[in-house]
Amino acid sequence: MVALAVVSRSQAAPPALPVLGDLFIVPVAAAAAWGHPADQLLQWVGSGWQPQQPRPGQLALVLDENRLLIFSSGWQDRLPVAGLQLAGRAVLAASPVSISAPQGGGTIDTQARDALTALLTALRDQGILLP
Repeated sequence: MVALAVVSRSQAAPPALPVLGDLFIVPVAAAAAWGHPADQLLQWVGSGWQPQQPRPGQLALVLDENRLLIFSSGWQDRLPVAGLQLAGRAVLAASPVSISAPQGGGTIDTQARDALTALLTALRDQGILLP
């Protein structure tokens, strides 16, 4: 399996009516209910669950969370990168910083403050700035 689309990693027990090809990550708290070790991949093949041991570096999109995970001694939701390079230029390589919303000053431009506040909010939502 190269690119994985996982139905869930939090399902407490196997579904009663799985769909052929459904893929799940066995949750830590539900390993006994699934009958397989935590973090293992299980795919429904029509007659039962086929186990797959995830490999280091394997990626999985968890559909019910819309979250990308990577396997490295367990499933992690933080990709181990120190930034990205686009066209040879490093981006998102610095640690997030905190920037205050505009306030004070002799001349107040409401539209400019609203635009800056919206921009800061969007950057915080993306994790580029700290709250």
